[in-house]
Order: sequence, then C-alpha cells, then structure tokens
Amino acid sequence: MGKYEAPRPAASGGKKHIGLWIALAVLLILVIWGIWFFTTPPEQNNTVGNNNVNTDQTVQPDTNVQIPVEPKPEDSTQTPLDTPVDPLPQEKEFKKGWYSILLAGTMDGYNTDTLMLCSVDSVGGKVRLVSINRDTQVDAPISIPKLNAMYGWGEAEMMCQKVTEVTGVPINYYVAIDMAAFKEVIDLIGGVEYTVPFDMVHPDLNLDYDINLPAGHRVLTGDEALQFVRFRSTSENDFGRVNRQKDFLVATMKQVLQKFSVTQIEEYIEVFNKNVDTNMSVQNMVWFLTNVAVKMDFDEDLTSDTLPYYTTGYWTNPNATKYKTQSYVYLDAEQVTEYVNQYMNPYTTDITPDELNIPRWIND
Repeated sequence: MGKYEAPRPAASGGKKHIGLWIALAVLLILVIWGIWFFTTPPEQNNTVGNNNVNTDQTVQPDTNVQIPVEPKPEDSTQTPLDTPVDPLPQEKEFKKGWYSILLAGTMDGYNTDTLMLCSVDSVGGKVRLVSINRDTQVDAPISIPKLNAMYGWGEAEMMCQKVTEVTGVPINYYVAIDMAAFKEVIDLIGGVEYTVPFDMVHPDLNLDYDINLPAGHRVLTGDEALQFVRFRSTSENDFGRVNRQKDFLVATMKQVLQKFSVTQIEEYIEVFNKNVDTNMSVQNMVWFLTNVAVKMDFDEDLTSDTLPYYTTGYWTNPNATKYKTQSYVYLDAEQVTEYVNQYMNPYTTDITPDELNIPRWIND
C-alpha cells in the first residue's frame, strides 16, 4: 500500500495571469479614455440662448408704448427669451471645427466691463478676438438697455443671446470671469511682462477702484494688471480701453502658455471654481488648449479687432423711472454683417442684415 501524500496546492500562475490581464484591461481603458479626452472635439451645435434671431427690426418706444422696465426674466411672464420670433428660413450648417466663445469680465457680478467675442477656427488654427463696446444698445425692456447690463439682468444666457442678436453669431461657449480671478491667474504665472504706455492715475475713495500705475516696461502683478485693463480716463474713453484690453489679453495668453505648469493645475481649478462662470467642461478646456492654443503662432495666427459701430449718441428712455438719459454706442446691421461674414461667420452661408436685431433708439 503506497504512502499517503497530502494534495498539493494549485499553482499560482493562473492567478498571476488573471491579475496581469486585469491590469492590462484597466490600462487599455485609461489609454482609450485619454485619447477620447484629448482628441474629442467640443460639440458645435451646443449654443447658448435663443439663436433664432429676430427678423423684425425694433421701433423706438414712446410715451404711448408702455415698455415694462427692469423685469427680471425669472419673474416675468413675458421676456425676450419667450418672445416669439420668426424661425430662420433654413437650418444653417456650421463650418467644420469652427467655434464661437464669448469672454466677459465683471467687477461687480452684474455689469460686464469687458466683452470679447472669440472665433476659433480649429482646422485652420486661427483665432480672432473682437471687442464689443459695453455701451452697445440692445433690444431689452430695462431702463438702460446696454449690452454690459445683460449678464446681471438675465445671466449668461441673456448675455449670449443679445450678442447673437446684434452680430448674428451663435455662442457655443461663454466664460465670465470675476476680476478677482483675473488677478489670481496673473499672480499664479508670476506676473505679465508688459509696457504701460503712459501714467494711469484715477484716484477713488474705494481702494478697490483706485488706479495709480506709472508708465514703463516691467512685470505687472495681478493688482497692477487689473488697474491697467480697467483704466479709461483718456479722451478715447472706452474705445481706447478696449484696444488696450485686447493687446494685454494677447500678451497674457502668450505668457500663460509659456509659464503654465501641470503642477499648478489644482490652483487654476480652485481659482476657476471660485470666480468663473462658464459652460465649458474641463474636457472642453483641455481640448482647446492641446489642439488649438499650444499649436498657435500668436504673432501669425491670432488677430484682434473691435466690432465696427455706426455712431454714438444719447437716448432718453420715456419709460424709465430713473437714469432716463444715457449715452449709447449704435451698431449698423449692414456694417456688422459685412464684417462678420468676412472674419468670423461660423456658418457656410452668409449672415444677412435682416437676421439681426439692432435697435436704434436715439434722441433727435
């Protein structure tokens, strides 16, 4: 009778192979996710606001036409967002890889002192920044129907819709940044090297609005950069400021890309979460960064401009309870569509003047 032997434990090689296959599967999933994350372009049909722009031009209100003043969209039964509009004659087709992004800066969370429409041609690798004057008159039933009040009155959706109404350009994404975030981002990259063209001085009892910035070439801190982009006490007023803002933004973008470090990503996210209102996802931001921004030659591929305007003037709102007479910047539909079709039309067909909704309420 043979000697009894206890059964030997099964070889562990099978378990090792199973563990290896699981690890490889997880790695493969991560690689596929990474490829999707970095290469999947944002959705072009994702637009903000009512993009069926009005085909009927507005008429100047008078004392016989009682326009409700200052209704909040959420409290009103009839708002510009609800107003029936004629549909576009046919659905427009987007150019491949073309996006429109609205950039806005605010000091008080209500008025937007800075408004820039950014057209991104990701196929051609071209970007155009166009400043829109904050005093541009828009069709809105409030005491002071200026474009810079739309964010505070009806939030980002209203702001985007009104930009679409006066330009014909649908907005895919918006980024509204509080100036506190602007300062923090500048400080995160160690400041921005720039030449202040002249002494900028504007004393204010509120130290947050005080400006004292000497002329000269140096590295501007976040606080100094904010003073620079806010200053407008020249004969050019807002028109000079928007040009300086565009130039400084371009310089900042160049230096952000040069100085950006992945080790700072958590700090950037924290700043954005606190002070930035946007409909862009992290994936959207990373895609634009890796597929457009880092591939650009800023001197060749990025251009900046100011949206052409027809005239400036004053209008007295007969239905306003206060601040009745204000200065406005007036656009012209023919002039705007000519510019947009040449430089920043996201569609394969031209935008026509009758697609825009540009009021011209002006004192005689």
